[in-house]
Amino acid sequence: MLKKIILASALAAVSSFAAWDLFPVLENHKGQTMVSSSYRTTSIEDKQYHSLNLYFGSRYTVFPNLELALIVPYHVFSYYGGNKIGTDGTGSISLFTRYQFIPTMNVFADIYFPNEGYYDDPWYFQFGLQYSRKLNQLLNFGSQLSVRTNTKGEGEDIPLSTSAALELDFTVTENFAPYIRTNGTLDLGAFSDHGYQFSHGGGDLYLSSAIGVKYDFNETISIDASGSIGKVVNEDDSSLEIGAALAFLLNF
Repeated sequence: MLKKIILASALAAVSSFAAWDLFPVLENHKGQTMVSSSYRTTSIEDKQYHSLNLYFGSRYTVFPNLELALIVPYHVFSYYGGNKIGTDGTGSISLFTRYQFIPTMNVFADIYFPNEGYYDDPWYFQFGLQYSRKLNQLLNFGSQLSVRTNTKGEGEDIPLSTSAALELDFTVTENFAPYIRTNGTLDLGAFSDHGYQFSHGGGDLYLSSAIGVKYDFNETISIDASGSIGKVVNEDDSSLEIGAALAFLLNF
């Protein structure tokens, strides 16, 4: 269970930035740089697990409607029952691309490069579709549906999962936008790692919800702060996971 939580948390932390956001790509030859932190805590077998990760990323629209992004995560620490576990340092570098083929829809493809010093990662691949629409002057809706798989790595089987995300932004003022977001991930296949059944034959459903706020100090500098809760809802021994994230964004 501990290994499963660590791997799931690491993937959730990285994949939360998979397409950067759920809305249309940036204008042509516009870019954005991000410095972000993410803290997560949960209880595993009556012991507390918590971790802190940093993320450094940048995205840029190289051609009209085509956006490329790169994110480098840095694992600061993980503690379980008061003892430090895992490997600190640079995590799996991720490359993302999005193409906006109509004003309300994007397709995207993500690649997570392996890093043997960071949870023995294999190659991860994610593909999906996004739909967004400005409902009125106050409400902005974004959504995403994706499929993720990976190479075998140290495991014996290749897992497959599907995920969905919904976000509703409230444009209170031109610079201030609170939002709510819901994510769900369903494991479709088994994953056996040296005899350990990672996904218990598939079917695990992880749901999370977040409340956050975006604030633009000016046209160049923005901040995004959020809190979240999540849980594998169809496992009796799964505990509630609590998270917090803070991101500084620089437009160029």
